[in-house]
Amino acid sequence: MKRSNTSAATNRRALTLHHNPLLNDPEVVAFLDGGPVRIFGGLGEKLIQANEPALLLEYIAVSQCSMFHLQWLNDRFETMALPEGLLEYLLEHIDRASGLTMLTVQGAALSTACCTLMQNALASPACALTALTFEDCHFVDPHVQFPLRAPTIRTLHWHENTRLPGAVSPMDQMLSALAGWDHLESTSLIMREGLLNFATITQMLTHNPKVTHLHLMCDTAPTAPGDAAYQPQQDPALLFNLLENNQIPLVKLEIYVRDARNPAFNRHFLQHLSQCLMTNTTLESLYAPGIGMSTHADLAQFNTSLNANHSLLYLAPLEPFNDKVPPPLRRNDRQRHWFTQDFVLGAAEAFVRLIELPSELGPKVGNHLASTPLERIYCGALMALVCKSTHQGAVKLRSTGLREALLIYIRTNDRDHCLELLHALVRNKVDLLPEDKRVVVEYANSRNRQDFLPHGYAL
Repeated sequence: MKRSNTSAATNRRALTLHHNPLLNDPEVVAFLDGGPVRIFGGLGEKLIQANEPALLLEYIAVSQCSMFHLQWLNDRFETMALPEGLLEYLLEHIDRASGLTMLTVQGAALSTACCTLMQNALASPACALTALTFEDCHFVDPHVQFPLRAPTIRTLHWHENTRLPGAVSPMDQMLSALAGWDHLESTSLIMREGLLNFATITQMLTHNPKVTHLHLMCDTAPTAPGDAAYQPQQDPALLFNLLENNQIPLVKLEIYVRDARNPAFNRHFLQHLSQCLMTNTTLESLYAPGIGMSTHADLAQFNTSLNANHSLLYLAPLEPFNDKVPPPLRRNDRQRHWFTQDFVLGAAEAFVRLIELPSELGPKVGNHLASTPLERIYCGALMALVCKSTHQGAVKLRSTGLREALLIYIRTNDRDHCLELLHALVRNKVDLLPEDKRVVVEYANSRNRQDFLPHGYAL
């Protein structure tokens, strides 16, 4: 937050709409009289309770808040419904609070009119918001359309601490609208009294390939397959299956199922998590409290998966491993430069730029780049990709690196760079090894992205 030391020229008393007794509070009176704004006082909460939207917006604008929590808590710290029209006014005039980048809304009834104003605010070129949080909010009916576009929003949190009656979950209603939130990178979804819907969560992730951080929490474990009450849409295996096949680029996953007294779900969860880690190449951080490894078989299965994984760097909790970082994670940390997306794509792009050079220039470029022992280690892989070597090991390494770059381009929907790389290979008669080429073609077909390949390349 940034504190303003200047007094506003606005006649604040002219902005009052009601005669709430809170307007006689000494802090409010000082504000109405043009006094300086205290960021960490209770002025904002008092203006919310008094339902003075124009004064509240003036407070946010003058204080130059970068974040604001729109909430009303009673004496027992329970969430109260926001006064009618307060959120709507703030959304309609939010461009006046140009410094506001993070907004939390708590206890709001989201109507069609409210969501329309929210959509207009989020789509405005003047919108400065980058993060939104909704706590204990609900839609007034299942037909209300949550905003479909939010070009500036990078972070979105939706927390439900109480279960509301209704056929459609507010979280599900919100998630179904996010396909067009093109710049969303981080999402937190918390369901305290209900069950997470992994069908809608995975659908959102599939449509939002820039989401790399996901935090999930629920109090109750869903029933496992084989139980009469099993609901497939509540099965976290839907998420792990996407990760197992590298269909979503999650880097950080926090999944907290607080009910640890469900052994059937615990086994089911561990089985799919272990399968996921065997082949996933994107996850670097995994936090899964509430899931126990109570038997030697569970721990052995999980260790096997960790040994096969080359991307995971952080794991918690560590109680099953005597509070020590497992050796595979330490190995991954040492080798992470070999497996990062930036390294693979950087090497591939260097190959495209230098592929026309005579092969004897390769060592010269390598010597220029490798000014330290550490850089010489990493440039070995780069030069193996760049040089037109016929050595079997170098050709295999080059083909593997180019394959990984192409898979990244396909997975991240980067058609231009994918075609640029493939056209350079075709033009210079430098093809992938048959097995690597087969993997690329099959992956493009599985993602329905045949147009990422040059005409006739798959033949």
